[in-house]
Amino acid sequence: MEQDTHEKIGPFIAQLRKEHQMTQRELAEQLHITDKAVSKWERGLSCPDISLLPSIAKILDVTTSELLDGRRGEEEAKDVEKSVDNALQYAGASVVSRVKSLRGLWSTLFSLLLVLGGGVCALCDLLLSGGFTWSLIPILSIVLAWLVLFPVIRWGGNGVTGTLAALTVCILPFLYVLDLLIPAGGLVFSIGAPIAAVSAVYLWAVFAVFRHWAGRKAFAGVLTLLLMLPVDVAVNVVLKEPLLDPWDLLAFAILAILAAALWLRDRARREKTHR
Repeated sequence: MEQDTHEKIGPFIAQLRKEHQMTQRELAEQLHITDKAVSKWERGLSCPDISLLPSIAKILDVTTSELLDGRRGEEEAKDVEKSVDNALQYAGASVVSRVKSLRGLWSTLFSLLLVLGGGVCALCDLLLSGGFTWSLIPILSIVLAWLVLFPVIRWGGNGVTGTLAALTVCILPFLYVLDLLIPAGGLVFSIGAPIAAVSAVYLWAVFAVFRHWAGRKAFAGVLTLLLMLPVDVAVNVVLKEPLLDPWDLLAFAILAILAAALWLRDRARREKTHR
């Protein structure tokens, strides 16, 4: 039965897409998914998620019931179409509500575990040392971990911006306080701060790349790998190491091979999409 549904909806989507002179990538971008997913639908390998059906129907200028039936109806009853839309909206809202509840549960458990971990460290330090000495370091690290990871655990993909912002804002104060707690002659902050700054810029750049090329993840991967090259050079400058030693050349060669493989994969997908 499921296979019959795949076979009806997939070719119908392909037919409508071509009638609207759209590529798989263009349809995917409007739905905020990958062109690979659209390709799977059209080949009958999978069906669209139920929450996407109203959007697909609107883009391709058909009703949801026609989309589910895999053909245009001569006279579609409006009340039936309205019922289908209402059912789909309810199902989508139900899924979203469940996901939000699970994320809320996981974020709460995550927070409680970190509080428990910090409490255990503080208690052990107090019992063994009679005060708070070494426990300040793990407690500080736990606070940073919570600030950075909580947004993405609580809000998923929508929390990535918050995670990057928290990391960018908090990493330098964290390193500064850590430098005060660790007797290392100021090396923690003097070396860690510039490396952290370079890393933060790189992460923001990767985020921007994947957001801009959301429908071409392989190509975004190519750019991500290439961006690692100037990061490696910048780290060598900070550490006062040779800009290009044998290990750097080996790393560059590996990155180049991986980037070439992803580029070929992206090119193959684009050619397949435009056939």
